[in-house]
Amino acid sequence: MAEREVTIFWGDHGKFFTRDSKTINIPRGNDIWIQSGNNEIELASAESFGSHNAFQFLVACLQATKPSKRRLARLIIPIQKGTVTRSDIIPLRLKDAFSVEQAVSFLAPLQRLSGDAPNLESISIPELFHSSAGGILLQEPSSGADTDSGAPVIPLEFEADFENKMSLPWVLPGPTTRKRLVLVGVSYRAPTHGSWTVYACEAARVLGIDLVVIDKPGCWIERSEYSQLLTLAFKWYEAFLPAGPWWKNPPGHDMADRIVETVNSYGKDVDGIVTFIDSFQATVSRAAEKLGLSHQPAESYEIATDKYQVGIAEGRNPFYGSTAKEALDFVVAENLSYPLIIKPRLGLNSEGIVRVNNAAEIQAGVEMIQKTFFKSFTMEKYCDGPEVDVNMILLDGEILFCEICDDFPKPGDQSDITVPASQRSFLETYLVHPSALPPQELEMLQSSIGATLRRIGISSGVLHVEARVERSSVEYRSDGGHLDLRPIENVTAPAPPTPWILEINPRPPGSTASRIVESVYGIDYFGVALSLAVQDKDRARALSLPFQNGAQYTGVLVFIGADFDETCEGIFDSDDICKELLGRRPDLAKNINRYGCLVKRGQKVPHPSSGANTFIAYFNVFSKSRKEALEVAAEVRKEVRYSFR
Repeated sequence: MAEREVTIFWGDHGKFFTRDSKTINIPRGNDIWIQSGNNEIELASAESFGSHNAFQFLVACLQATKPSKRRLARLIIPIQKGTVTRSDIIPLRLKDAFSVEQAVSFLAPLQRLSGDAPNLESISIPELFHSSAGGILLQEPSSGADTDSGAPVIPLEFEADFENKMSLPWVLPGPTTRKRLVLVGVSYRAPTHGSWTVYACEAARVLGIDLVVIDKPGCWIERSEYSQLLTLAFKWYEAFLPAGPWWKNPPGHDMADRIVETVNSYGKDVDGIVTFIDSFQATVSRAAEKLGLSHQPAESYEIATDKYQVGIAEGRNPFYGSTAKEALDFVVAENLSYPLIIKPRLGLNSEGIVRVNNAAEIQAGVEMIQKTFFKSFTMEKYCDGPEVDVNMILLDGEILFCEICDDFPKPGDQSDITVPASQRSFLETYLVHPSALPPQELEMLQSSIGATLRRIGISSGVLHVEARVERSSVEYRSDGGHLDLRPIENVTAPAPPTPWILEINPRPPGSTASRIVESVYGIDYFGVALSLAVQDKDRARALSLPFQNGAQYTGVLVFIGADFDETCEGIFDSDDICKELLGRRPDLAKNINRYGCLVKRGQKVPHPSSGANTFIAYFNVFSKSRKEALEVAAEVRKEVRYSFR
């Protein structure tokens, strides 16, 4: 293509002289005038650029030229006819791409693309933006790279990274219509406290799915800031249907019928029904069956969400009961060896999980469980192998995607019985993506866990499985440096490594854990889960493809749990601890791409001794080097400052 000169006049009001000596008076600083190669001058507007985002991207590019003589921007012009998979696919995949300062989408949900390549010889700037799906502003060239002798060159590393990250069918050939999906239950946490509902609602918006929400009256999502339009383009949901007195957790026997009645009362066709609350899965499955909607078997969910039944399905011999005496009698009858693990049959946030190292600790462990939401518990052998999270996308029995991360040791894993039980919680400390397990153990986990899910009857969905590797060839050691998985020396295992499944969560991992997967692999689990729920299999398959080269870096999700003296009231007495750390330690900030303080000053936080596990903040640390990522993560934990009163 031949080069064409286009002059853009923008800035403070005043007079500008064009190439042909015409004078333009610009009365307002927001006005943009464009003079094309034929010397015609036109006033630019968002309408002429096709979208507000496209016009604002041009403004951003112009603003970026102020500290620099030249800046590079790239427009993405789709040449395939079809429907965009999701309107934010460009920033989703290119957020951390090489040399990218800003990635913007110009698309609307379900937008049809003509696939017609514009004539770049004669097209105007507004028409060029109008034909584009999005824009990328590259970072300012390093010193000496941008000279007056010629135009700056797009880095080869960017070209390779662009190809790597956009190597998915983000334009699907067939048309896609808007769908309506019923979401049963929202997070008990409001968005300011780390709610997964935020990501589900945002995914629905960019996918062109209308959400109808069912929950108890008065829950946070009914508040005006969530029930009204947030912007001209984003409403959290189409409708909120308040549940009646039948709304309970765990659900009652009639809840499925009441859900069906509530959906039918809405009077509009729905394309699917879904929940991301474990205890509701079987009930919602039964409601889906009654409504004639796609679903996985309720009996499969009953197994998956019950830790006792998971143990049985895996061929183990766990115990279940509700009293310490029952547990002690089982230990004697089965001649069990300590340590053992006691945990609620159905629980959340690792609450109530206790490692018991002797008979005397069983009573305290049961008392801890009695403080949690669910009273019935299961008990079995404690597996001391390295723990992992196995996140998997299944479609009709096929594994579309599987990624495994290392779930670092928790306070509850220690065997020191002098440490009070209240200080031995199983709240996560670090999740590290991707796992450093040996390749053969990673392959074993994917194959075995996929087989388990299919065996219990789950063939489609986004699933979050927590497991350990029994007889692993690696263990956690510091060896004088940072803690990480290292080969076990001079030990010959009597049998090969096998998976020890701790629990199966038939839904995406929690909000913070899902976000780091998006950063590392370019996959939004909630977007895939919603697509599966409305039976949009082509879109789910496309959006399950990770970056072509796999993980783009090591990502460490650093969890900061509530930890304070039991004599305190438990009132959080700090401001935003994430912003405070990043302001005080900018050297750490360059390796952190997401973060969130999940509590506010004056908020009462339960102590771990109450049986509750509470995160007060999280940080996503990233680096091309696993060693550096772990070192930065450890420094972040050490440098966080907060107080309770």
